[in-house]
Amino acid sequence: MADPILRWAGGKRQMIDDILSRLPPLTDFNDYYEPFFGGGAVFFELEPSNGHINDINPTLINFYKQFRDNLDYIITANNRLDDDLSRFNSEEKMKDFYYTRRREFNELQNGRCEDKLREAVLFLFLNRTCWNGLYRTNEDGDFNVPMKSKIIKTESIKGNLKRGHYALQNTTITSKDFTFIEKEVGKNDLVFLDPPYQQQSDARHFDEYQPGGFDEERQKELRDIALKLHRRGAIVMITNSHDAKNLYTNHDEFHENFRIKPIKASRSINSDSSQRSQLGDTDIIVTNSPQFWDHKDFDNFR
Repeated sequence: MADPILRWAGGKRQMIDDILSRLPPLTDFNDYYEPFFGGGAVFFELEPSNGHINDINPTLINFYKQFRDNLDYIITANNRLDDDLSRFNSEEKMKDFYYTRRREFNELQNGRCEDKLREAVLFLFLNRTCWNGLYRTNEDGDFNVPMKSKIIKTESIKGNLKRGHYALQNTTITSKDFTFIEKEVGKNDLVFLDPPYQQQSDARHFDEYQPGGFDEERQKELRDIALKLHRRGAIVMITNSHDAKNLYTNHDEFHENFRIKPIKASRSINSDSSQRSQLGDTDIIVTNSPQFWDHKDFDNFR
């Protein structure tokens, strides 16, 4: 198994044991679908041979496609960028180099230069060197995250990059709206849904990082599609914020067929480490996974 290739806000690494212990083994499902891929922690742990991964962010998806098909080139190019960066003897010059590469990335990303492979090279470089692995854009769609003080060198993660590359082989990679699963998912397929969180109590919402956001109507649409997939015989798991529990418990048919598990997970968006606290239940896992139907630690919230 591999760790995620990218650092990604809202990733599920700290919840991975809770998630995996409530999913069926690889032999018990057909195709695997993850339509809100992000950093893909669950996918890289499972390493399904029949995966369908998707994200609405086309730049992220271009990275995964290029990474699947051009690993050696991306690693070599990132090693060169590390060498170039290490030649500077002042923080100011290192930042100048970073912001020059960020500007180049934004030009490629916004279609002013057609070089998808170079875009992917710079995507990995910026993810390794930007603050907290955050992917954030301004109103013009330009990536605008500043440089961090301590970068992650390519050589230090080369082994995991290779494992991630192997996991992506024979994987279908797309960039569509998540609703495509309504037509494609079949009986005994496994669907892991990790949408931008519905938040009420946090000042900073995860859906700030997705253009157009992911409002309550979209959350309901996702819930209703999950119910349709359940009726079809698919295995479905959803992760969301604890604040979203009523979305699922107030719908009678959904509540009768899915179980909910509250999870304690710390928040890590804040730049002040003292504010990355764990205050009670923060997340929920919602699933119809049959082997955990009577699992004693699932709550009904009623």
